[in-house]
Amino acid sequence: MGTHPGLTTDADPVALAREVTDMLLLNAADADDPAIGVQRSMLRCLAAQGLYSVAAPVADGGLGHDERTLAEVEEVLAGADAATWFVMTQHWSPQGLTAGSSYPAADEYRRALAHGDELGGIAIAHVRRPGTPAVRAEPDGHGGWRFRGRAEWCTGWGLVDLVLIAAISDDDRVVFALLPAHERRGLRASAPYALAVMGGTRTVGLEFSDMPVAGSEVAAIVDREEWRRRDGDTVVDTKPATMGLLRRVIDETVRTGHERDRPAALEEAQALAALACPLRERAYELRFSPDRRRFVEERLSLRGRIAELMVRAAAGLVAARGGSAMYASSPEQRWHREAMFHLVQAQTEDVRAAQLAAFSLP
Repeated sequence: MGTHPGLTTDADPVALAREVTDMLLLNAADADDPAIGVQRSMLRCLAAQGLYSVAAPVADGGLGHDERTLAEVEEVLAGADAATWFVMTQHWSPQGLTAGSSYPAADEYRRALAHGDELGGIAIAHVRRPGTPAVRAEPDGHGGWRFRGRAEWCTGWGLVDLVLIAAISDDDRVVFALLPAHERRGLRASAPYALAVMGGTRTVGLEFSDMPVAGSEVAAIVDREEWRRRDGDTVVDTKPATMGLLRRVIDETVRTGHERDRPAALEEAQALAALACPLRERAYELRFSPDRRRFVEERLSLRGRIAELMVRAAAGLVAARGGSAMYASSPEQRWHREAMFHLVQAQTEDVRAAQLAAFSLP
């Protein structure tokens, strides 16, 4: 089995990501504008570059790089165009799940997801929430299921080809269905949400009314507590995209200091970089350590501290730019709003506590 036509496993995905950043930076304002939004043509371009395939197994046609490489690719892309990155990052959940599953839908779509021939989205965040399941799965008596409930968050609707949907069974298992991303009997999508940031990501809610799911559409079934344990082991880590935004605003603060002859901006950027660099290295050291479960509290603390630093850096750039940062066309105000998004993405009670602890430090 080979890789995607035109791609080789010795390609450097981080270098490829950097090559497209100028294009993404030009695209960023439009991608965040709900009236224009993220363009499917841009997503297809990134897939053709192999950036959807970075960590997919070589046996499935992916590039087979490690998770650290994927993290650095995410940093670059999120720092250039967060809305496009956010639609793109949904893909890696169904890609990763199908790589390790032998269920029928995983077998059907594994290679297409690894290649980036089919673009994936997700509606699974509700599984993190405690209490009554938001979406329930009931057996239909014929090897399939019926889904009932509402998934509040599905990003990329109308842009992606497939959507991974999670529902909870009566015996507390998570049933994952991988379906074509369009309405069908028992499935209706809301209008795209009016969001303060990422407004162009076509994020919707999905309503399930006895939606039939055939056995052939099941991508995996896992114990709910086991899924939460695995998920909990990842949400405590600082997101690479957060560090990508932090890097971007520090770089832009440096540029502002030089272009506008503002020494205080340069001093601010240098102070932020001196704090950010060791935090980033430690966050990645622990994220990819085989002993990472021994350092959960430190990983949570790092996520909180880096989030606080990101918000501070974004506010500092606004101060460095002055009144011009208030124009709707200015990237500074968009980056400031993106900092707010990074606070709430994949936020759990533990993550929230770590963030608030970091904000409360003198």
